[in-house]
Amino acid sequence: MIDISNTVYTLVKNALNTFDPSIGTSSTYKNAPSKYPFVSVEEIENMVDTLTSDCEVENHALVQYEINVYAKDPNKKSKATEILQVVDTLLTSYGFVRVSKNNLQDTNETMFQIVARYEAIVSKDHVIYRR
Repeated sequence: MIDISNTVYTLVKNALNTFDPSIGTSSTYKNAPSKYPFVSVEEIENMVDTLTSDCEVENHALVQYEINVYAKDPNKKSKATEILQVVDTLLTSYGFVRVSKNNLQDTNETMFQIVARYEAIVSKDHVIYRR
C-alpha cells in the first residue's frame, strides 16, 4: 500500500505552525476539539489506481484527504477561511486538487467549521500527480 498520510499531516502541521502556532492539529477527525482554532487532516480514501504488470505491486494510488477547520472566536468564519487558505495553498502546490469545500455552523452558532477534501494520484515513489 502506498501511504503518504504522515508526510501530508506533517507538511500541513508545519505550515500551520509557521502561520499561527496557536492552531491545534490532529491526524484524525475530532468531533469536538479541545482547543480552537483546530485543524484535522485525515486520509479518508486510498485506492489502488495502477499495478505492475505482474499485479503484485501498486504503481499508483488515488488518495483523498479531508481537512476539518474549526474556529470559535468572534471572527470565526473569516479565521477558518484564512486557515483553510494556508492549507489549500500548501496542498495544491504539492499537486493535490480540492474536490469539495463546505461551510458548517453548529446549532448554537458558537463554532464555525469548514470541511474540504483534496485528492491526488500518488506513485510508489511518493510523486504526487494531479488527477
